[in-house]
Amino acid sequence: MSVLKKRKTIVLSGAALIVGMMLAIQYNTSNNPITRDTRDIWQVRTSLEKEKQKQQELNAEIKKYEALLDDYSQSKKIKSVQAVERALKDAKKDAGLTSVSGQGIFITIEPFSSGEAPKVNPENVRKLMNELNRYKAKNVSISGQRIISISPIREVNGQTYVNNEPIASFPITLKVLTDEPAQLKEKILSSQAAEAFVKQDLLIDAREVQKLTLPAYHGPIPVKYMKQVKEDS
Repeated sequence: MSVLKKRKTIVLSGAALIVGMMLAIQYNTSNNPITRDTRDIWQVRTSLEKEKQKQQELNAEIKKYEALLDDYSQSKKIKSVQAVERALKDAKKDAGLTSVSGQGIFITIEPFSSGEAPKVNPENVRKLMNELNRYKAKNVSISGQRIISISPIREVNGQTYVNNEPIASFPITLKVLTDEPAQLKEKILSSQAAEAFVKQDLLIDAREVQKLTLPAYHGPIPVKYMKQVKEDS
């Protein structure tokens, strides 16, 4: 083989080797791409997932506290209603609009004799009420009529009326609640009001009773300086 042919063969072999190496590198690159450092991306993803989890937990907490607040508001409302109901009940009791029971004295007023019954002077009834109030009677009823601060005691056509109702026939009865029935009994029987009834030929007597029940006041109650309040929507 000549020198020229040998050189040609070497050049061709070298070219083939270079081409082969290039093809090998290309193949390897295609099947095994260069791996990039993606640790920062994963860190971001992890952080986002943590934030999402925190947001979910926060939303859950918000819903929980909203529910608690709603329950609290409802409970406050119920308590307010209950408080108003209790206050209303106490106010009605204090105003004489409900029946009441307790210890006290039972007073009777009747004629001394069986002859013609004398008329009851409404002024004497008012005096008796003043004496009862003076000695701290708690509640009073006269012949089934509950006495409150606005109860009228007056004469109509020669007859005594209480709460715009005529006093029943004799005996006239009074139910009086008091914390000290024995003391009140003694003071009433020795009072000027009792003397006034005696002067009318009327006998007044009283006895202690462990339990008396007084009816509620059923008459009209005038209300001034008040107006209806609209309910909250």
